[in-house]
Amino acid sequence: MGRGVTRIDANAPEESFVYEDHIDPSLLISGTPNHHGLTMMESQDGRVACGVWGCGVYKERIPSFPNDELFVVLEGRLVITVDGSRPESFSAGDAFAIRTGTSCIFDFQAPFKKLWMTYEPPPP
Repeated sequence: MGRGVTRIDANAPEESFVYEDHIDPSLLISGTPNHHGLTMMESQDGRVACGVWGCGVYKERIPSFPNDELFVVLEGRLVITVDGSRPESFSAGDAFAIRTGTSCIFDFQAPFKKLWMTYEPPPP
C-alpha cells in the first residue's frame, strides 16, 4: 500500500483480534457477547476509526449509541429495533449507518462479523 492508504482486511486472522468486555451487564438481555476486533486505522484527532469486529450470539439494550457508525456486514445476522420502530434485519452483504444517540436493541442472531467505520462528533 502506498503511504496514506490503509488496507482494511476483512480476512485478518482472528488471532490478531483484541477481546473486549465493555457491555454493562445490566443492559445484556441474553447470550454471550464475546466481542473481538481489530482497529486498522485511526485519524490523528481520534474522531474517525475503522477496522473489523466480531461477536457471538447475544442481545443487548443500547440506551444511546456512542458514535456515528457505518457497518458492512460480512457474516451473521443482526436485528436492530430502534425504540418506537419495527425491527430491521441485516445479514452478509448489507451495509447501514447508525447515528450517535440512537436508542435501540441489538439482537445478534448468529456469530457476526463486520467492517466498521466510526465518527465521534465533537462535544456540544
